[in-house]
Amino acid sequence: MSPNAPPARPRLAEHVLARRHLIGEEEIIVLHDIRTGQLLQLGGREWGLLAVADGTRDVEGIVLAAAREGAHARVRAAEDFFAELHAAGLLAAEDAVETAAPPGAGEAAMDERARRDRPIEVLPDFSLHCDGRGSCCRLYASVIFDPEEAARARALRPDVLSGGARHERAFTPERGAWPCAASAVALRDGRCAYLEGGGRCSLHAIGGPEAKPLGCRIFPVSFLDDGESVRVSVAVECACVLTSVGRPAGAPLLDPRLRVLGDLDERVHVAELPERVEVAPGVTAARAELVAWSRRLAAAPPPADLAAGLFSLAAAVEARGLAADTLARYERPGPLDPAALAPWLAALHARAARREREDAAWRSERDLARMAARWIAAAAAALGDPELLGALLSAPVERPERERLYLRAALHGHRLLGALPLSLALRDRAVRLVVSRALPAIFAAVGASDPACAEPLALVEAMLRAHGLDAYVVEAVGA
Repeated sequence: MSPNAPPARPRLAEHVLARRHLIGEEEIIVLHDIRTGQLLQLGGREWGLLAVADGTRDVEGIVLAAAREGAHARVRAAEDFFAELHAAGLLAAEDAVETAAPPGAGEAAMDERARRDRPIEVLPDFSLHCDGRGSCCRLYASVIFDPEEAARARALRPDVLSGGARHERAFTPERGAWPCAASAVALRDGRCAYLEGGGRCSLHAIGGPEAKPLGCRIFPVSFLDDGESVRVSVAVECACVLTSVGRPAGAPLLDPRLRVLGDLDERVHVAELPERVEVAPGVTAARAELVAWSRRLAAAPPPADLAAGLFSLAAAVEARGLAADTLARYERPGPLDPAALAPWLAALHARAARREREDAAWRSERDLARMAARWIAAAAAALGDPELLGALLSAPVERPERERLYLRAALHGHRLLGALPLSLALRDRAVRLVVSRALPAIFAAVGASDPACAEPLALVEAMLRAHGLDAYVVEAVGA
């Protein structure tokens, strides 16, 4: 077979997410390539073909199987469709196989047993007050259910998309097109299909909190093993996190009876901090060194302008690594330089505006993700005016205690560490703070009254991570 020819027995690649969206009464399937950010919209007939393409059928077999499910197509049209998917890099390689356990897997298992005794360290002095308005259920492209959770949801709400009779009416596979261990629920105007009009989860309303999938029950809590302890923190992607600041007697992030990693539900994802971390482009440090530095930073007195402190700290880390004296640049920063921020803001505007244009082709006007991309693009564009940016940077920071919680949660959960070197992540967080400060003026100008607008920083955080806007950093650095 020619290397450019589609596989004889096609199936969707694991790096492609198929998600069902309902825009008003219209139903579409959107394929998301998580490697490139590419989106491809499918109609019902195309999805009918893809849903039965499990890697065991040739195209003629796929056409027959799809016809039994009510999706009719000619073999030639199906061949052209799969050729298009192959050219776009959306099909799995024909010889793709599961990889064997790597050498040293036995030693890894022993290490895993030792990890189970790792102590749990919960973000101190914080408890959560959920407002039950469902903002977090309206923003994410994937709301994941395991098989038992999906069956329970379909039993409690069989009327939702007629999912009680057919699983595939309400769910698509988490990855690829063939049924797998987990499923993503369909979204109506960007909202979880099980979300009621008032923002209340209908599964919770009928069956109690245990009726919701595990990911929804633990959100916005995060878990990370840093080699010393399992850090339990919060993702500041939900307005409730920030409105909980300074309010005692909320819900604990974790049942206090859970004391070590082995006590956690085995389905909870616990990320691991690598042995070495990149602290500046091309410069790494040992994990233990980074953990100690993060603790010192968390204990340091915050500056009046946290964004200025983070931007200044980034330069110090690039110059001095994780030396103790870098924290002085954080505690006593100079004012933010509008010229230094300009390429970052321009890159974020370009990325958000591009997402807004893509979303306009298929997302509903009522879709929070579409509106949020538009608001962020507008804020970043407005800050391209040096005079307006200068005025914003010189103004007193409103509700600085919420920005301080943002950094404290990120440090405790090591959420600054990921694909970016630490120094770039620090600058990125400074930019997010600046943009979130500009958003209230945008909301006022367009008359936005969505509950998610109450905490702009949480909206920025959610959009950058969940909708790929965080890729703007690469463009900013390359500018």
